[in-house]
Amino acid sequence: MSLLGRRRTERILAPKRIQVIGNDASGISFAEETITVSFNQQGARISLTHSLLPDDIVLVKNLENGIEEEFRVVGAFQQVFGSRREWGVEALDAKSGIWGMEFAPNDDSSQPKAVVECAACKTAAQSALSSIEYEVLLATGLISRHCDRCNETTRWKPSEQTVSPEMVVRYTKGPAKGVRESRRTRRLRLTMQLRVRNAWGVVDIAQTRDVSKAGLCFISSQRFSPGDEIFITLPYAQGQAPVETKSRIVWTGEGPSGWFYGVEYIR
Repeated sequence: MSLLGRRRTERILAPKRIQVIGNDASGISFAEETITVSFNQQGARISLTHSLLPDDIVLVKNLENGIEEEFRVVGAFQQVFGSRREWGVEALDAKSGIWGMEFAPNDDSSQPKAVVECAACKTAAQSALSSIEYEVLLATGLISRHCDRCNETTRWKPSEQTVSPEMVVRYTKGPAKGVRESRRTRRLRLTMQLRVRNAWGVVDIAQTRDVSKAGLCFISSQRFSPGDEIFITLPYAQGQAPVETKSRIVWTGEGPSGWFYGVEYIR
């Protein structure tokens, strides 16, 4: 299963018949019957022919049980076909029973965090991300949220302000000599904690340098070798049960703060 499906509560890949009511990007009100692509307790990925504006509020009604709840628009995913696009929306009431099922409770302290910055004022913060925010950030590189300094909703992107210049210089040299790295998908520079475990029981809480849907690069003080199979929990936060994805080390490189490792997920 993809790493994207493992957030504060497990993502359910299932179509739920819903009605979405709100204002489109032109400010014109609409009501559209559609379905969910996926959902969990904190939000959903929905398919719409109407365009939305990030941070707007829409009303979502589950047509199977009649429950209505307000959701915040986090951002857009890819265009599916024609004018239809997928959107990420976050529930204003995360304890709502709109989906007609119970989710395992989660401690807010176990919510994964990432370093992001306001694109307008460059203010950086280590911020907790909801499941749908993480998905939108990985897909588009931007999320919308309120900036206290700007006193308005702005676009936020992954920040590199916590990464030392030495690490950046060393990393730009690329993979170790003789190792060819295949980039099948765009990588997003994103600083997050992850948990790494190999088959011999070596465990480390490391830090990502960049991530994508196909792989990632992380920095660790532990030594691994190209070809090693490892098990990754991403994002990782203390208090959460590790849900691991099998992966493989593709390349390594030495840096001043540890070792860089290029990883591909094993599907």
